[in-house]
Amino acid sequence: MTEATHSQIESVVDFYLSINELQTPSELYRKLKLIAQEFQFDHYVALNVPQVTEKFIRPSFIASNWPRSLVARYDRLGLLENSPIIDGLRKKHTPVVVDLEEGGVQRPMEEQRATISLFLEHKMPRHFYVPCHDKTGRRGAIGFSGTRSLPSPSEGALLHMMGLYAFSRLYALISELGDKTVLSAREMECLVWSARGKTSAECAVILGVAESTVAGYLASLNRKLHAQNKAQMIAIAYELGLISHANINLR
Repeated sequence: MTEATHSQIESVVDFYLSINELQTPSELYRKLKLIAQEFQFDHYVALNVPQVTEKFIRPSFIASNWPRSLVARYDRLGLLENSPIIDGLRKKHTPVVVDLEEGGVQRPMEEQRATISLFLEHKMPRHFYVPCHDKTGRRGAIGFSGTRSLPSPSEGALLHMMGLYAFSRLYALISELGDKTVLSAREMECLVWSARGKTSAECAVILGVAESTVAGYLASLNRKLHAQNKAQMIAIAYELGLISHANINLR
């Protein structure tokens, strides 16, 4: 065994042990951010792979540090439907790798230009996604994006194993969280309207309360769901079955 191989095995073992010590989804999100930084990626994402009938990417995100403006424009432009990355994640068991600066994005020409422009604007030309699945067999993924060159074969193998471990632990933590999460009626209302895209001010008007009261509900929801922001709160709520696409009817 070479010294490099031994070092890689030690890295995987250390990561595996550290992942199993995590106690909350928030801790795992921070771990994903650290992995991205370690491999010199700027962005990470953990997501459920959207079904072919779904129109928006945002509800599929479990955790991410993608810029909000990028996600909003992605959905506004309807770029999910023909996404070669998502298509690959639905079908493959090996990493899905894309370099937008090299072209070759298999989309209709107008969508291709819009996709490349959007991600280059946010300095995310290269993407590495690890296909994963939860215990029910539903597909998901851990992805890393940024300006660095695509991972070498050895880096890719390491990221692949780390992604699989991280995704498995994430679902275990979320399942444990669901067993003990109880929301009040008002928190549930605030969650539903937030998932429908309403701002805190709009939620306050709808619920007939002060905006500061809505802020209190959101803070309580983030605490109970171990979310760091509204997007994570909504993603975890979908995962726990607290809300669904059917009753939210996202526009």
